[in-house]
Amino acid sequence: MFVVAEAVHVAWGVSRAEAIRDALRLRGCKARVIALPSCLSVGPIDSSDPDARRGWARENLRDDDPSDCCEPEAPWTEATAPDVHPVFWVCLSDAAEHASFLAFASRMAGQPFDIVDATALDITTVGGISPIWSLGLLRPEEIVASGLFAKRRPVTPAESEAASAAWSQLQLENAPLRVVRDGQLVSAPLEHFDPVLTKHATPDWELVVKLIGRALHHLNTEVDPPGQGTGAEFLFARVLALGVAGILEVKGSGPGMREFEVRRPAIRSSS
Repeated sequence: MFVVAEAVHVAWGVSRAEAIRDALRLRGCKARVIALPSCLSVGPIDSSDPDARRGWARENLRDDDPSDCCEPEAPWTEATAPDVHPVFWVCLSDAAEHASFLAFASRMAGQPFDIVDATALDITTVGGISPIWSLGLLRPEEIVASGLFAKRRPVTPAESEAASAAWSQLQLENAPLRVVRDGQLVSAPLEHFDPVLTKHATPDWELVVKLIGRALHHLNTEVDPPGQGTGAEFLFARVLALGVAGILEVKGSGPGMREFEVRRPAIRSSS
């Protein structure tokens, strides 16, 4: 007897998966939606040993809660099970989503799956037509109104093979960061975002959280492409590292970014 595989929808991150689930429910669909863990645009990716990524996170994300560094395997296993047909949702201009897609294609190992690709999608908002660079920007109603469901299509064998090869290369490079450049996910050094932080620092003391807010706004709205796969905790750790290096001046007892202040060092007179 021929059995049709259960269609399950897959996306990186809990908030994105919840928005997709709510959009499906608006259309009367009760399909399962699986949220994949692991922000694979940051940290080492060459080993299945969770201690490698956990140790990196503690050092570079200032994450003191081991449970927050836990990256469960169960969602990946569930999403790639042989008795399901996955539908992967992604916006490839978002570095974290892009990384998750490549890793997912690699795990599928040539098995068929579908994709809903929101890359370069324009949506209608109250302010007019707006391009998006991440599924995280879409509300459930906008997912439905934008016609994203009609974009579902099978991933071709060539696309799957190319994605797997790209992921293998990134694993081989094993850089601290991965960012989107010319539509591709590429490796980047730990200091990649440092120039943004130093550029947006002011000569006056201010809370670190304010500097990070400006830096994130710049990265998410003022650069092309936006969505470069970083977050407040990583930038916080970089501010502290820049303080140790003397590139920025940082003071405070912590532990949070609201308990630290930062400024651009004053230019010393040569006289």
